[in-house]
Amino acid sequence: MIRNTFHRSAISGISACLLLALGMQTAVAKMEGAQMFMERQAIEKVLYFANLGFELSDPEMFANAFAEDATYVLDSKWPVFGHEKLKYDGRDDIRSIITRRLDTQQNPDTVSYNPATLRRFNRNSNQLIEIIDETHARHYCNWMVVMRTNVDIHTSAIGRYEDELEKRNGQWYIVKRVRRE
Repeated sequence: MIRNTFHRSAISGISACLLLALGMQTAVAKMEGAQMFMERQAIEKVLYFANLGFELSDPEMFANAFAEDATYVLDSKWPVFGHEKLKYDGRDDIRSIITRRLDTQQNPDTVSYNPATLRRFNRNSNQLIEIIDETHARHYCNWMVVMRTNVDIHTSAIGRYEDELEKRNGQWYIVKRVRRE
């Protein structure tokens, strides 16, 4: 009888320690989960502004989603509509994707592509964000550009983005974007 009481006491004590340890792990997991949620939101915000800046032809909004030393690669055959090359190095070069478009708007070269009446809608879907550690993440998505010109509405291009992101000085940036068609 004494032996059974001792066993029950020992088991109760061990159970209490395990529950306490599990409770502490749950509190840590909740903190990590909250931090992961905040990091994911910050990453989504950067990706949102990269997409919106591209859609609205806002060179600063678009370029500022990228790190100063970022690369933007078009994994495609040449030429690619709206791009003057297949690789852009650095934020200033990436900004030129939009500034060149704005220059083209002032000098339209076709009747069906009149940038003055052009409206572009960029849609990303099937997104996956992988947070690798506190300062590194990856993003994958399918993208589609729908354009309204003065002639019609059509799907202009489709493909996939594969992004690498880094958190620098408390801010997430795209450090490498590969645009696949």
